[in-house]
Amino acid sequence: MPNNLHVTLDKSTSPWRLDIDQNNGANQVDRSPLAQTITWQLTGNAASGSFDSLNWVEQPGAGIFGPPTLGANGNQITMSDLNNDPATAGTWTYQLSATIDGTTYESDVASVTGTTTSPWIKNN
Repeated sequence: MPNNLHVTLDKSTSPWRLDIDQNNGANQVDRSPLAQTITWQLTGNAASGSFDSLNWVEQPGAGIFGPPTLGANGNQITMSDLNNDPATAGTWTYQLSATIDGTTYESDVASVTGTTTSPWIKNN
């Protein structure tokens, strides 16, 4: 299953926030002997923006995730996830930041329980 997370700007909140679409389990990574790629893509009303950062709220163990890599035009972040062992299973929250039309926006800081818009990665 591809781990592609679409990021838009949620204008229904005050202040406006980045919204990460985690529907259909895109934020859940199954166990595999090989590293898998997670991709965040600014789309829709955020497509003209560029990512500033991805910061862990709950720090994962060493060797699970590779460093976030910013795409050439800035509207995509990729990161490897090595979920190859029971020790790499878990749930980690993160926060994204992006600049869109000159304004910096952030995602919500998630609780461990998460919601459909909470930014977290779960290694099954």
